[in-house]
Amino acid sequence: MEAATRSPLEREAFSAMQARLVALLLRYDEAGFRRRVSARRDYAAERDEHLLKPYRVLGALFALRDDLFDDIVPRIVRRLSFTAPHRLVVEEPPARGRVHWERTLDAVWDERPGEPPLLLYARQRWRDFATPENLLTVATLLEYRAAAQDLLWEEARVSRSAALRHPLHELVERCERELAFPQFAGIRARAQRIVEGDEGGVAELERRVREWLIPGSNSAYQDLLTWRARLASLRLLRRDELARDETLGADPARDNYLYQVWIFYELADLLAAPDIARLDSLDPTPGQMMLRFRWGEGNDVRRYELRHDQSVPCAPDGWEAEPRQRSAVPGVRPDFYLWRIDPPSERVEHNGALIWREPGMVWDAKYYRERESPNAPSLPVKRMVADLALLGEAWGALLFAFLVDGGEASGYRLRPVDWNQRTAPDQEIVVQPLRPALDPRHVRATLTALIDAAHARLRTPRTPRCSGVFLDTLSLEERGALPGRDGAVLAADDLLICPKPHIGAWRIDLVSRAAHCCRDARFCHIISQPGATPPVRPPRTAVELLAEMERLFLTGDVGDLSEETVVQVSERIESLTRRFAQFTGALNHLGRYEAQLGDMGLDRTLHLLAPSERESLALAIYLRDQLDEVQAGDYSAPVIHIARVFERELQRRLMAIPDIPPDAFPHGKPTLGSLGGVRRKHPLAWQVIEAHLRRIWNGVVDDADPNVVVTVDQFIDEIEHLSRARNQAAHTTPIPRERFRNILRTLCSAGPLRVGALNVLLIAWRVEG
Repeated sequence: MEAATRSPLEREAFSAMQARLVALLLRYDEAGFRRRVSARRDYAAERDEHLLKPYRVLGALFALRDDLFDDIVPRIVRRLSFTAPHRLVVEEPPARGRVHWERTLDAVWDERPGEPPLLLYARQRWRDFATPENLLTVATLLEYRAAAQDLLWEEARVSRSAALRHPLHELVERCERELAFPQFAGIRARAQRIVEGDEGGVAELERRVREWLIPGSNSAYQDLLTWRARLASLRLLRRDELARDETLGADPARDNYLYQVWIFYELADLLAAPDIARLDSLDPTPGQMMLRFRWGEGNDVRRYELRHDQSVPCAPDGWEAEPRQRSAVPGVRPDFYLWRIDPPSERVEHNGALIWREPGMVWDAKYYRERESPNAPSLPVKRMVADLALLGEAWGALLFAFLVDGGEASGYRLRPVDWNQRTAPDQEIVVQPLRPALDPRHVRATLTALIDAAHARLRTPRTPRCSGVFLDTLSLEERGALPGRDGAVLAADDLLICPKPHIGAWRIDLVSRAAHCCRDARFCHIISQPGATPPVRPPRTAVELLAEMERLFLTGDVGDLSEETVVQVSERIESLTRRFAQFTGALNHLGRYEAQLGDMGLDRTLHLLAPSERESLALAIYLRDQLDEVQAGDYSAPVIHIARVFERELQRRLMAIPDIPPDAFPHGKPTLGSLGGVRRKHPLAWQVIEAHLRRIWNGVVDDADPNVVVTVDQFIDEIEHLSRARNQAAHTTPIPRERFRNILRTLCSAGPLRVGALNVLLIAWRVEG
């Protein structure tokens, strides 16, 4: 943008942006200041000098620092100027100067004629370093130190913690080290008086040096005069037709990048402010610029990362070229990308490919000239829409330095119309004015609002879960086969509607359980989750119940099944059968089945069970009757209900044992096979359990025959028989009707323990308290 066409508002905003960047770079990235600033000359007058002067001085001090300390002062020290006047002194022999014999002999003759002289008159030469040029060097260092100290005090007034780390401290210390040079230290007091106005002040001293400097002498003094002129005339914060080579932002083609860098450091300054103090780390390295910070209150605190001018981290492949050529797909490199890092963003990977990741937020910053229209230019809006589509992101923000003559009007939003079927309906672009200003309060308010909006969208983690809903098979059969998203014809009896709220409330797929669920990562996003299984159709009849259970049963050698896997399958089968009872209405009318349990031998102990356990036992009897009606060949479901009741009661007792070692149970809590496993494999834990059982165990369980005493070992042996039966029930091995009847009798009223294993557990192992 040509300087002549800039409006006063644009020139004011550009100068304010430069001024703030000088202060922010030196506060957070001194190395970045040196990279971006190289001092040149500019003799233009500054319109708002009273506002910009502190920033100009700050920038100039650092821009010209290296020239002074690394070049000019070392050269002056190596060849200091001095004067060498003569003086006549009286001293004892031997004389250090040239003896003035005529004067010496005259003095001796007057006092002691004919005797040798005791004192000698001698001419001595001495070096005087208080030359105008050396005084000007020391005065320059004193002025430099005072300017840095004044700015440091102002920095401490704004932010005490930031002032402690400010590189101005290094400037003050460097000045003190140079002033400690012996020849400089000897004339420091006089130079300080000149700085304060004595002998005509520093301006008069500079004039004397310029007039009296001998041509061909130490050129460092001449360079010092030039350096002082540059310090007085340097303008870092101005761009017009008279100053086309100023330092920060010298290239108009880079205005947009300068605007982005300003936003980056304004964000850092906002987050590091003492009243917020949420900045965790800052990396100012070009190509890796990044902020990490916390946002939110209490339990709502989240950690975020803002990346500048980098590719989006872990971006899923949103587009591909046919034939597959990744280079043919346009790349996306937003100005800023904000995403949540704690808790880590959820992602779905399958076979090394990233299928889905939680969304972040894209920010683009545009330093366009003033517009007569309140609307944003169309080109950056189109690019933002394209970037969101390529990345699969939903939210973007466009930041403009100038909208509506730079007015402070709030931004506006762009989103798809409700009837647009080809665009994600939750996509949204915020157009927000953000004009640079010396007073950062309005800038901070705008940035705070942007972070608040991002936090509201990103703070809640999104975890893919199976939300599949089966379609009614009768209606589908009337309609015939339906095509899926990939064009394949889907079987009518196996179709699901698969909502994906982790993507958006609008995203719903039509999938096949057999072809897609937990098999095809294009359709199923729980495919990589541990223990993920296809959904189960709610059974309506006993036949459907048997068919659905067939999908849940484990395969392989039943002897190699892990206890944890068997428990997981048992829980799923138990949940399925409970849904079946709920659909048929039996779940609310289990009283008659509980009465049957009493008749089977649990009349003395049924009341000791919790309501949920009594319900599960009643469901086992209900399922038995349902399976009898269809003459089923597999009674695994009621066996699992019975075993789960026994397992939960045993678990409750084991967990109540005091001082049990934490590693006694391999899965964190006991299961049906835990007690026998501990007896065989964990002697220390078994000693604790055995000592507890000796104290509370009551093996007299048969009121009709007090001589019958059940031991702990007998009880554990019977549990292991039940555990093996449960494993077979969770396996594809069918449990016939007769086997189920024997298991039920052994549990409730008969078997080796005389009164049933469940009765023994409830009577002999009473829960204390």
